[in-house]
Amino acid sequence: MNRLIIDPLHPLNPISRDLLGHFVEQIPGNIPQGIYHPRHPLADEDGFRADLLEAMREVRVSQLRWAGNFSSTYHWRDGVGPREQRPCLRNVAWHATEDNEFGTAEFIKLCRKLNAEPVIGVNMGSGTPEEAMNWVEYCNSEGNTHFARLRREHGYAEPFRVRRWCLGNEMYAPWQFGHMDAEEYALQAERFATAMRLADSGIHFTAVGLETDPQWNWEVVKRLSVPKTRFQPGEWINALSAHYYPIGCSGGFENADYKTRTSLGAFFHERSVLMRNTIQAASNDVQSPIKVVWDEWNPMGDRDGTEFTLEMALWVALILQSFIRDSAFVAAANYTFFIGGNGPIQPASHGTILRHAEYYALKLYGDLLGSQLLSCRAEVPVQNVQMPMDRRWPQANQPLSRLREIPLIDAVATVSEEQCTVFCINLDEKQDQPLEITLSQDAGCYSHLTIRTLWHNDLHARNTEDNPKRVSLSEKKLPLTENRLVLSLPCHSLTAVTFWRK
Repeated sequence: MNRLIIDPLHPLNPISRDLLGHFVEQIPGNIPQGIYHPRHPLADEDGFRADLLEAMREVRVSQLRWAGNFSSTYHWRDGVGPREQRPCLRNVAWHATEDNEFGTAEFIKLCRKLNAEPVIGVNMGSGTPEEAMNWVEYCNSEGNTHFARLRREHGYAEPFRVRRWCLGNEMYAPWQFGHMDAEEYALQAERFATAMRLADSGIHFTAVGLETDPQWNWEVVKRLSVPKTRFQPGEWINALSAHYYPIGCSGGFENADYKTRTSLGAFFHERSVLMRNTIQAASNDVQSPIKVVWDEWNPMGDRDGTEFTLEMALWVALILQSFIRDSAFVAAANYTFFIGGNGPIQPASHGTILRHAEYYALKLYGDLLGSQLLSCRAEVPVQNVQMPMDRRWPQANQPLSRLREIPLIDAVATVSEEQCTVFCINLDEKQDQPLEITLSQDAGCYSHLTIRTLWHNDLHARNTEDNPKRVSLSEKKLPLTENRLVLSLPCHSLTAVTFWRK
């Protein structure tokens, strides 16, 4: 019998809801002609598609990051003020036309409609520290300065209060406009942070990290972890970013079989730990306040036929559970993209939308993720899996283990005031797995439980317009009579068992 022992009375560490963040960019079908589509019949008074807004609210988006490759040539003043006066320019990053109808104010409106924390990436490719400083002033200043007055002239009397800013996007990469080496980036990031904090001393910075290259991360953290002037109390930066698309962007998993991909959670965990260890070493602080932020992530299965399938939903869940287990030092994660591309929400005929299997996985965690991580002692069989090498950065030092023991049932438990939830992924491709869950306390404080399951007998099943709920969540409610539950996890499935307090 497979067993999990949970201790709801002794949580390990808080979990940030920002692990349930998302990422948007000026890619056609994501922001333009996607969530922002003023001429769509379902557009609201501000130009946002009401059906897409509702779908994003359903997964409880915690924070929304606006950045990406586009940001490295984006000048924020092109996207403020009367829309008819905004310039139409080339979208250099995505080989399209950018009409700048969607700008700073529109992004803030979107975040407020979703009750999501805004995160903005500044232009470190072709921009300047002064330009970034002025953007902070425009967003946050309550004074009578030029850019604060400009915001008020544009119709926004109250500050936007954007607290979280990204210092560039993937500045290590040859595809990024203005890319640079680690030493140059760290120097530039220091200049940008200095200028931006002159406009608002309370803002939060995420610097560009590279999850497979400790040397890059060392250079960045070493320079930015210690303030250089009396004007900058505390750390220069608050977090170091990681971006990873293991299946669809030459991440090593493109042609891997199902068994190999069961190591995706371990793969992300290794990189999170590698970044944490580098941060601690570079800042000479094992308790460093600088956290890891996965501000872009997605398995990206669009190149191998797994796009939109139940299998892809399992990989999403597996990666997200690695972030939850590492929540002591992983502070946030932004899924890429929710709409368009290979995201879980896709346009359908007649102007409607289609929710894919990944959507239901994200919704499950959005509904049930607790505020604190619990100890989850597992007694389950393991399988030996050979993880692939990351082929994107052959020059990077990768002291990562290759042969890993992967539990056949990947489980994580969280607790909040209302409930205790155990998330279980049965990675067995063929067999159901029996599971006994035991709470290491008297079950008297819990009255009943619910079991929600994402499953289909076909691992490669996907939703279609003709059958839009072929892969979706099922739910059953049961009374709770003791602190022990025995259930059967369907093969290749995601299950959430929730114990509800009286």
